[in-house]
Order: sequence, then C-alpha cells, then structure tokens
Amino acid sequence: MTRHKLVLILLLFIGTTAIAQKSKDKAVSNIVMLKNGALFVRLKTSELQITGLKKRGKEKEAEEIRIMQEEKNKSIIAAFKANFNFCPVYFFYSNYSIQIKDGNYKGCLMNTDMQIDSSYNSNNYLIGEFDESSTTQLDAFFIKDKNYIQLNRPFPFLVKQNEMLVSTRSYDKIVSILNEKLFSFHKKK
Repeated sequence: MTRHKLVLILLLFIGTTAIAQKSKDKAVSNIVMLKNGALFVRLKTSELQITGLKKRGKEKEAEEIRIMQEEKNKSIIAAFKANFNFCPVYFFYSNYSIQIKDGNYKGCLMNTDMQIDSSYNSNNYLIGEFDESSTTQLDAFFIKDKNYIQLNRPFPFLVKQNEMLVSTRSYDKIVSILNEKLFSFHKKK
C-alpha cells in the first residue's frame, strides 16, 4: 500500500470517528436535557379532516372522527401516566405546534389529567409524538428536537408500533419500552 493511500485511509478513519463522537456527545446532551427537563407529547386533532367533512355536509362522519381522535389522545395520555417516569411529561394539541416551537407554551400544555398546566418554565424539553416516518412509512413513537426534527442514534429516538410486522403494540407497551430505553441510555452515558 502506498503512503498516500495509507494517509487517506487514516484521515477517513479519523473523520468517521470524529463524526461518531459528535453524534454520541449530542445524544448524551439530549438525554441529560430530557432527564432534567420534560417531554412534550404532541397530540393530533384531525382538524383538517374534520373541517373537510363538515364543509361537505358530513357532520356525523366529522363527529365520529373527532370522538375517535379524542379517545386515541386519552389513551396516549393514560399510557404515559401509567408507564412513564423518566422525566415530567406534558401534552399539547397539534394546532399549538407553532407556539411550542417558538417557545410560547404557556397555556398550551396539559398535564396527565388533561388540565392546562402553565407551571413548566424551562427551555429544556424534547418533543414526542406518534407519527409515520416520512422516509420509511414506519409507524412509531418518535422523539424530536424543539424544531420537530427527528433525533438520531445513538439516542433512543423511536419505538415502533408494529412488532415483527405481525401485531401492533398497545400505547401502554410502547410508552413502557420508551421509558426503559431512556433510562438505559441515561445510565450508560
């Protein structure tokens, strides 16, 4: 092997190692921030779908969607209340996404009893939500930064809803797995 090739390989290795270390440092910073801060869970409203149905005179279907979404949101909140203790958790409806992103979350956050809770006053938080990945169409609970950008490995940023493409995990199971992953990663940091 020539000397130039050896130098090139060495530089590539150093660069890759530096990138991996930067990812690890960012993940550790995020887990510490989350542990000392809070998780804000975004809940869907199905507002556009409901409005569209109402405009077409389909009031009954719109109400069915609203009730179904409300029940789903209550189930998500109940799952966090029963299975999550890594850090405080607050909830907000998706129509408050811009206010949350801008850091204006007073009056937007709810506690696990679905009551407006304006007690949280720190900038230390991450966003979580049940969503579909834009790249893989994978349904999962994702953790994102304050700009709604999905975090990356090694941070435990997702828990898949489907188990081996056969069954769908309950919200309780997903939240329990998330809690375990966060504690495990925090312990290893």
